[in-house]
Amino acid sequence: ASLSYMTKYQHRMPMIRSTVPMIFRIVLVLPVVQGLSLPAHARSMRTAPSTVRMQEDAFGASHTSFYTDAVRQDKYELLDDVLEAKLADKELVQVVKTMFDACGTITEALRTELVTVAEKQASVFGDVQLGVDVVADNLMWDVCKTEPLIKEGASEEEPEVRTMHEDGKFCVCWDPLDGSSIVDNNWAVGTIIGIWGSATGIIGATGRDQVTSMVALYGPRTTMFVRLDGGVY
Repeated sequence: ASLSYMTKYQHRMPMIRSTVPMIFRIVLVLPVVQGLSLPAHARSMRTAPSTVRMQEDAFGASHTSFYTDAVRQDKYELLDDVLEAKLADKELVQVVKTMFDACGTITEALRTELVTVAEKQASVFGDVQLGVDVVADNLMWDVCKTEPLIKEGASEEEPEVRTMHEDGKFCVCWDPLDGSSIVDNNWAVGTIIGIWGSATGIIGATGRDQVTSMVALYGPRTTMFVRLDGGVY
């Protein structure tokens, strides 16, 4: 079949061979002719570089990263000293310390717990609960039960107010592990805590009624933010 095809179209092959070089000659010559027909200033613009080279000092990690300007100190303020100086309500100081301990415990749990879907899905909001959500929430409940100053507690995982201690003076509400949907990617997640006085409680209270609030950010190291009398620390 190949032989008969070549025999049938053999008389056309010289024309094809002679045409191809002509096509290439036309393509190669046209830019030259067009270039000669342009004015001198237009030709210089046409050959000018289309991009501007950036300064070399505009590149590198120093221009794309955020670096701290903190320097090493011989002495650092301790948590007890900061709370003693910046928070007048000493009973509230005790509750804040308890919450610090709770977030420290959650930090350790996140380092060892596997990130899997929880066997029992109990979120009233329809969110998929992970095992670490349940672990963090249970740790918060356990800590609140051990602190006599906490009267009531409530969690984002189970939004119902529970009585911890009848004579307690503070009410605590928390999201045990905010952002847990990205924890499997090893991205930072956190615990959000709001604390109210027992006079207002949680139901019907506003953010302005809070006596303090806290956020724990879990990453390569745990960072805590807390609102004290003089602002956020």
